[in-house]
Amino acid sequence: MGRLDGRVAVITGAGSGLGREYAIAFAQHGASVIVNDFGASVDGEREKSNSADRVVNEIISRGGKSVPNTASVADWDGAKSIIDTAVQHFGRLDIVVNNAGNNRPSSLVDLTEKDVDSQLSVHLKGTLAVSHFAAAYWNKVGVEAHRAIVNTTSAAGLHPTVGGGVYGAAKSAIAALTMSHAQELARLGVRVNAIAPCARTRMVNESPNVLAMMPEMDGFDRHSPEHVAPLVVYLASSLCRFTGRVFAIEGPDVAIYRSFSVEQDWSTQGAWTSEALAEAFASINERTDTRAFFPGGVVPQSVPPGRTLKTVSDPQAN
Repeated sequence: MGRLDGRVAVITGAGSGLGREYAIAFAQHGASVIVNDFGASVDGEREKSNSADRVVNEIISRGGKSVPNTASVADWDGAKSIIDTAVQHFGRLDIVVNNAGNNRPSSLVDLTEKDVDSQLSVHLKGTLAVSHFAAAYWNKVGVEAHRAIVNTTSAAGLHPTVGGGVYGAAKSAIAALTMSHAQELARLGVRVNAIAPCARTRMVNESPNVLAMMPEMDGFDRHSPEHVAPLVVYLASSLCRFTGRVFAIEGPDVAIYRSFSVEQDWSTQGAWTSEALAEAFASINERTDTRAFFPGGVVPQSVPPGRTLKTVSDPQAN
């Protein structure tokens, strides 16, 4: 018996990469799978290829059950159609994996409105929309155990750094949504968790700096997308006892994150003054000091036009 026998799962962005691995693994474990994929390039532009059909045919050829859906998660009605597809074809819905994403890397200086709208729409609105329609369906049919939502965050959102930009902000927001939705949907028997996968995907292949950190290896390839699927299967199965948690996985390494917590606190009599705050904060480790982000630890008073401040780790720093 498979871990997901009799379950019906929606997986967004399942036409390639991590989503494809999840879809195939879910089918192998007995789930009926809705393979959703808009058929877009990494930057979110629509392509002519129908990757959802290819994955569905692959699953069916192996004896599994699957149907395609090509709606965009960023479209409100499209997100509804994804959930409707599951119910119409298989009569129920048990699992949602919010995997769809895109990336339009840009510095803050060069950012365009389309860069912002496209990434927030696919990552953040898409996760919200699909989760909303799944929750509305579950609320309508009543409580049942072992339902699950698995969201996708990223190290870019959990460890913000230069270059993370809109992508990282959206991924950080998804981690926050995960904790909020876990509390809200517990009454319906829904667990909500998130993963931060580190694997070689289309997105990585189009980011030379990231790809350089994930070279293909002989023997066990720690960055192969297939190694992430077992964690997603676990989170979607009755084996999982967690909700509202964020997991990271990179090949053989897995970790659980702690939610936002207070690093240090202070108290005073009455109201604070800015001078008293400066004195209190003087004890904070320098890794959080503004000076750590500037070359030589010196905060400039002004920057000539055309020059850009860069982090001390950047060999091209001005």
